[in-house]
Amino acid sequence: MSVSGFVVFGWLFLSVWAVKAQNVYDVIVAGRTIGSLKVFDDKGKDNTETHRIESDFKIMFYKGKYSTQTNYSQGKLISATCAHHVNGDLKERTQTKSSVKSLYEVLFSGEDGKDKPKIEFNSPINSTITGLYYKEPININEVYSERYGKMCSVKKLSEGKYGVSLPDGKQGIYSYKNGLCREVKTDLAGFKLRIVLNEGKNTVN
Repeated sequence: MSVSGFVVFGWLFLSVWAVKAQNVYDVIVAGRTIGSLKVFDDKGKDNTETHRIESDFKIMFYKGKYSTQTNYSQGKLISATCAHHVNGDLKERTQTKSSVKSLYEVLFSGEDGKDKPKIEFNSPINSTITGLYYKEPININEVYSERYGKMCSVKKLSEGKYGVSLPDGKQGIYSYKNGLCREVKTDLAGFKLRIVLNEGKNTVN
């Protein structure tokens, strides 16, 4: 597979990848598929790993692109970037990175984020919302939101089903089978979304 370079939804750095999507999900609103979500996983040297998710969807006059990338070393989060574009314009961008004064600092930009103050974290982050697409959150009580820059509580609702309480008061529901994320129910920009694993396009069954 050839290596391609691309800029991901307004990120300020260039990533070079030789991997294809590990899993592909359909984004569904009111029973209609309006886009897709792709999950990428790149395991590097020295126990490093990068998780990346890209989503494109269109509904009525709303065309959205959403992406996150998280970088880990020795199982600990090193940096994360989350970006959301609407009709080609940057709606919000959140960057989490290692800091000298604290373990992490969180910076916001874009139309909805430019007036938000910087946040500092002094506790190590091992699990994130993006990570929920990669692994069932067994015995995990909270995950870090790359979008909001805050921790979110995780509650087991039933076997293979978990609720994640978001800072905006809403809840995401994650469903798993044999440890693989099969469906996510969430809300984005006022739309109730179902993100469902496309069995014909995924590489892990």
